Amino acid sequence: MKRIHALEWEDLRWFPTAWRDYGTSYLQFIATRFDIYKSIVPILEKGLRANGKSEWLDCASGGGGGLVNLFKTIVKSNPNVSLTLSDLFPNAKAFAQTSVIDSERISFESQSVDATQLPQHLKQKFRTMFGAFHHMREDMASKILQQAVDDKAPIAIFEPLSRNAAAFISMLFVPLNVWLFTPFIRPVRWQVLPFIYLIPIIPLYILWDGVASILRMYSKPELEALVKGLKNSENFFWEIGETGSGPMKVTYLYGEPKN
Repeated sequence: MKRIHALEWEDLRWFPTAWRDYGTSYLQFIATRFDIYKSIVPILEKGLRANGKSEWLDCASGGGGGLVNLFKTIVKSNPNVSLTLSDLFPNAKAFAQTSVIDSERISFESQSVDATQLPQHLKQKFRTMFGAFHHMREDMASKILQQAVDDKAPIAIFEPLSRNAAAFISMLFVPLNVWLFTPFIRPVRWQVLPFIYLIPIIPLYILWDGVASILRMYSKPELEALVKGLKNSENFFWEIGETGSGPMKVTYLYGEPKN
């Protein structure tokens, strides 16, 4: 099945901020509660070593909460690591709440950061994207990878879903999960509750965006094609694969300079 760049509501600039922020918090709750990224720690450690300064930039961070478990694990073996959160639609309040966990090592960009055009002061960091690369059309995805090659900066892309039947079936449980997990998601956003329990627009929007995300996911051959089309891609070591166990295996693309 070929990749389809289907509509995701949260990508639209006019989409209600409170609804987008709730959707981000829901996904972060799932990522943290089920620790879906725990198997990718060795890849992060490899990227930080390649960076040489243990400077980590996360792009399209949402609220940043989904990285908490990973950061706590990384800092045990690398106390010098620093993490910068960024997003095209930065949620400064959520970023601030996340950075409180370790204010000396976690910082954030309060201004909008476009992952295809990083500002100069962020270019030399090891960059990551979690569950966000599928938002990029092929030309934008290529720009993100090409920028890393041009900057000679290591990069890692992670997606917790693949374009397969199991992923589509898992989406059937999204509305129920939203109803069940909302009381445990912090911060509580009182303004969204009527649109979850009385008029269930938000569970339907998350279901829609979940299905659209699966349709947008890059397969391993498609990722390989993106890498092959980069200028000077031969100057990088590239690794594309899957890690983890169970239904939520993480697809990853990792690249670092050869020299």
